[in-house]
Amino acid sequence: MSATHPGRLGPVTVFSARRSEVVRFYRDVAGLAPDDAGEVTWFDTGDAKLAIHDPADRQTPAEVRGQQAFVVWLGVDDVRVVYERAKAAGATIGEFHGDFFYAKDPEGRFVGFYALEEHHGHDHAH
Repeated sequence: MSATHPGRLGPVTVFSARRSEVVRFYRDVAGLAPDDAGEVTWFDTGDAKLAIHDPADRQTPAEVRGQQAFVVWLGVDDVRVVYERAKAAGATIGEFHGDFFYAKDPEGRFVGFYALEEHHGHDHAH
């Protein structure tokens, strides 16, 4: 990485045999808009993209397609509303912390949701 071009977070990729359920989770709980492109569904969060792939993607090595562990943090305008939706879906992990909480998607990946700084006094990093 050069000093003139800092790194950026690229797409976060998830491979899922339960893609439709995982897509519904990010659409219905997080409120993200899906863009279905065949074997992959894209979600644009504004600062990074989330890609939910079918596990049959042969351009990716099998050991990469088989892993399930990343904690994705998603900033949302109204973290309380997202918490309530996640709780209703039986997806919350632990308690609501005022400006963030953890949830679990249908395949057990942990997701952190936090209040966007411009909308809430968020004073800690994730």
